[in-house]
Amino acid sequence: MSNEMLRAKGLHKSYKMGRSVVRVLRGVSLSAKRGEFLAVMGASGSGKSTLLHLLGALDLPNRGTVEYENRDLFGLPRSARRAYCNRDVGFVFQFYHLLPELNALENVLIARLITHSAGSWMGARRQSRADAGELLERVGLKDRARHRPSELSGGERQRVAIARALVNRPALLLADEPTGNLDAKIGGEIMGLLTELNEAGQTIIMVTHDAQVASRAHRRLQLSDGVMSEGGTDRR
Repeated sequence: MSNEMLRAKGLHKSYKMGRSVVRVLRGVSLSAKRGEFLAVMGASGSGKSTLLHLLGALDLPNRGTVEYENRDLFGLPRSARRAYCNRDVGFVFQFYHLLPELNALENVLIARLITHSAGSWMGARRQSRADAGELLERVGLKDRARHRPSELSGGERQRVAIARALVNRPALLLADEPTGNLDAKIGGEIMGLLTELNEAGQTIIMVTHDAQVASRAHRRLQLSDGVMSEGGTDRR
């Protein structure tokens, strides 16, 4: 049985800007194994976020495929792609995307809530709150569960975002510049947390412009002008 979890083949993505067409990805291919920590490096505007959105089925390519567990995601019905986004994948973004009116615990719960109907949520609510609390404790925020984002530091907000990404126990974690909005010390702590998660078995694909951040991954790829190349191996 293959250990490969995700495979992208020949991804092309373009956007229209006025009368111009901007070609962002030009035939990008990559694969990730279960338990791997893969980093995609590239400068701003190289197409890193666009690639991550395609891998997470948040957007559709002009051409190319993404296969998850041997299923062609873009050949699935829209409802199945939505289920993949909500259950199989966790997303961590540079700017956290926390809801300001909710506290840390409630922000984590949001990701679980959207996987339930109104009726099924009533039965799942107690266990979901317990799971969210355990995750906040795991990321070092047990005592900050009732604090809103405005009362948290940047590093704490990113930890809440990571807990939210993990609450549905996704097989794949996609991280878009997870340290890009943090200073070096706090960024190092976030990378330490991601490394711990990976060592516990979490598959992670991360995009970053920072070579030091990328060095924490098992394998590096380089994205430049919409084209992918190998970038080296650092740890196993």
